[in-house]
Amino acid sequence: MSEEINIAIVGGGIVGCWLALELSKTENDIFLFEKNTGIMQGENQSSRNSGVNHAGLNYDLNTRPLKARLCVEGNRLWEDFCQKNSLPLIRVGKLMVALSEAEDRELDKYLSRSIEYVVPGVRKISGDQVREFESNVVARSALLVPTSGIFEPTSLLRQVYFQASNQGVQFMAGTEVEELKSSGGMAMVKIRYRDGVTEWIAPRTVINSAGVHAVRLAGMIDGDFPLKAALIRGDSMKFYRSARPELHLNGMNVYPTPQTVATPFGLQHTVGVHLTPMFDFRNGQHVIGNTFMVGPKLIPVNREDDFQTPMPDPEVFVKDTRFFPQLKASDLSPNFSGVQARLDGYPDFYINRDRICNNLIHLVGIDSPGFTSAPAIARHVAKTFFLDGKG
Repeated sequence: MSEEINIAIVGGGIVGCWLALELSKTENDIFLFEKNTGIMQGENQSSRNSGVNHAGLNYDLNTRPLKARLCVEGNRLWEDFCQKNSLPLIRVGKLMVALSEAEDRELDKYLSRSIEYVVPGVRKISGDQVREFESNVVARSALLVPTSGIFEPTSLLRQVYFQASNQGVQFMAGTEVEELKSSGGMAMVKIRYRDGVTEWIAPRTVINSAGVHAVRLAGMIDGDFPLKAALIRGDSMKFYRSARPELHLNGMNVYPTPQTVATPFGLQHTVGVHLTPMFDFRNGQHVIGNTFMVGPKLIPVNREDDFQTPMPDPEVFVKDTRFFPQLKASDLSPNFSGVQARLDGYPDFYINRDRICNNLIHLVGIDSPGFTSAPAIARHVAKTFFLDGKG
C-alpha cells in the first residue's frame, strides 16, 4: 500500500464506522479494514442485535462506568443524528416490569439511577397502569422509560459509513488483519487483501475495534493481555402480534427486571429476554411492524463464528417471558443469533492504550449497549487519545 496511513481502524461494525466518522473531522489519511466483503449490511454484531436505543439505566457507575455514561450520551446523540438525517428511530418507550416483591424493590434502584444519570421522564407505575400501556402484559409494577426507542440498525450503519466516506475515509472491505506485531514499541499490521496479497503496514495509530475478535488481536501483541473473551451467543425468536388477540402489543419495548446469570465465564449481567417491536417498510418509510422479537437468550459457544450450536427450545423463551403469559411455544419461530463481544470477569467496555505499543488503542468488550453507545464511544476516543495530541 503506497498511501501514507495516519490511522488504521480494524473492524467495520458500527463502532468502527463511528470512529472513522468522528476522527475524520480532525484527522486525514484514515483507513478502515474489514474482513467481511461488505460493510453497509452490518454482517456481525451490528445487525445481530435487538435494535433498541437504550436509555441507559442498566449499568452502574461502580462496575460499568463507561457503559453507564456512554449509553446515556449515545441515546441522545443517536436521536439527534437520526432526526437530522431522516433515519428510522422511533421513541416507543420501555416497560421494565417486576413480577415479585423483590423485583419491585429492585426497580427502585433503577429509578434512583435515572435521576443520577439524568435520564428524563422515568417513573414507577402500578400493574394496573402497565395494562393501560400494554393490555396483555402482566406485572406487579414497572418502570416507564420514555427515552427508550427502536432503530433499524443497518440503515443507521449505512448513513454513518456514507458520511465517513464523504469525509475521505478509505474503507477496505474484504481485507483481513492477519497479524499484529511490535516493532520498536510501535504496532505494525499485516494485511491480507481480497486478492490474497499480504503486506505489512506501519500506521501512525492503530485502533483495534474488531468486536468478538478484539481480544485475540490484542493477544498478538501482548501475550499477557489482561482480558479474556467470554464467547456467549444471544439467540432470539419472533412472533406476530396479529396471530391472536392475546398476542397484541401496542409497540413498546417490554423488559423483565435485569438479572445476573451464571455462565462458564462467571456471572454475566443481562437485561433478560425481552419483547421488542421490529420495523416494516411501507409506503417508502419504516413503521412499527407486525413482528416482535423475543430474546436474546444467552448460551455459551466455543468459537466467535459458532452458529451451529442449536438454539434453545422455544419453551425456554416462553418460560423467560412470564410477564407475557399468552405467548406459546407454537407462536415462535427463529429470528437471529449473534455472538457477543463479552469479557470474562470484566463487565465494562475496555478502552485503553496498549501496554507495549504506544500507537495501539484497544476497544475490547464492546457488547451491549455498544450500538447505542457507538457515537459516544467515538467521541470518547477522539477526546481521550487525539484532541490532546496523544493519538
